Amino acid sequence: MDILLALAELAPYTRETEASDSTAALVKALRQLGHKVTVASPRTPGFEASGLLAARRLTPLTLHDGREVNVLDAQLSSGADLVLFDLPGLFDREGIYGLAGQDYPDNAARFASFGKAVAALVEQRAEQGKAVDVVHAHDAVASLVPLAMRSQRVPVVFTIHDIERRAEFPESARDSLGFGDTSSLAAAGGLSGLASALSLAAAVTTVSARYAQEILEPARSGALAALLLALPEPVLGIPGGVDYATCNPATDTALESRFDAEDPSNKGRSKLAALKKLELELELDRPLLVFLGDLGREAGADTLLQALPEIMKLDLGLVLANTGPASAAERFQTVARDYSGDLACVSNVGDRFARQLYAAADLALVLATGGPGGNRQLFAQRYGAVPIAYASGGLVDAIVDADAGLETGTGFLFDVLEPEALLGALSRAFSAYGNPAFARLRRRVMRLDLAWDRAARRYAQVYRKLVQRL
Repeated sequence: MDILLALAELAPYTRETEASDSTAALVKALRQLGHKVTVASPRTPGFEASGLLAARRLTPLTLHDGREVNVLDAQLSSGADLVLFDLPGLFDREGIYGLAGQDYPDNAARFASFGKAVAALVEQRAEQGKAVDVVHAHDAVASLVPLAMRSQRVPVVFTIHDIERRAEFPESARDSLGFGDTSSLAAAGGLSGLASALSLAAAVTTVSARYAQEILEPARSGALAALLLALPEPVLGIPGGVDYATCNPATDTALESRFDAEDPSNKGRSKLAALKKLELELELDRPLLVFLGDLGREAGADTLLQALPEIMKLDLGLVLANTGPASAAERFQTVARDYSGDLACVSNVGDRFARQLYAAADLALVLATGGPGGNRQLFAQRYGAVPIAYASGGLVDAIVDADAGLETGTGFLFDVLEPEALLGALSRAFSAYGNPAFARLRRRVMRLDLAWDRAARRYAQVYRKLVQRL
């Protein structure tokens, strides 16, 4: 099949949420299955910053509203084609969705322009005899792609990575969108790109079976819950995975020393290197707990902050790795000063350092609550850090709560986002670390099949089903 993926986040070039890793892995997995894959994305600063070589087309792409958009072509290492739309003033910004937790006020114009560019590209491909079989749009930025393509006989699959990113626009933006009939955008109190995508997409998917059920609740999705419940076919939850080429402790050159599930002994060297780098006590026998996430935006961060004094009463080393703005970690850094040698709080954590931390960690804390939390626990498990997680979304699909004897399970879950529940799970994990059976638990976790090929095959089945309906 000839598949076009419309998205704004693609690791390692443009990353703002965990969706970037999922989309990059899906692209590669689809290529490995033999499909022709094209990725269409707005041209954002991350592509140039990464050193990606892209060639500008001589002829601009003409949109239905008469505007011309310059197009750049490149090829990804997976062999997939990359098409970048140059939309000056719209996507040449620091953030994809907004800044400081606030959406950009002109997101309606930004997302509409991207949707129109995707529709024009698909139409151009058809005219050139290179028709696309299916379009797969991802998340809020691509939420207006189904609306822009409603007159074309090409099915559009839409994937919800996080129901909180609803692409909400003010009613005043309706006339400026330039789509004619915008009734699909109607939402309580205004307009919603996500509402439009749910109404017009041929199929709707999300990133875990549990999350597919959670978003049906009005408390989670608001007015969108009614649209989700009214879909002709239920939202399909397809759990993702990790790219074994880049997420593999046996081959990862970022690590102090490589290891695998059968012989994890060299994991200790990674632990020692991290302790030295972070100026923590060089005590290899006590557990090292790592939290990786945005300390400013995640709701679970407040729970973690409240629980810190009690957590630090346990004999462990703790690393808080902030993936958000450095300012988000300030309140945690204040606390860290009181626990020198036991607690480190760091910011500006990139992919390489994140893998080093998971390779060093015995335990990994995952508190993602805004979205399905689909990747961190997978990276942790792959690198032998047993996850302790808030039971929501994809975390429930990916982690089986360990029993007291550690004979079954792949982590430790707690179901209430409160300090007491978090401390309870941490205490269970702390006790497990001192159990001789912990080595078997870690081996079981590292041997999980976390590859993307199964998920890619399920997406391919969705694509074929839609194409056969035409």
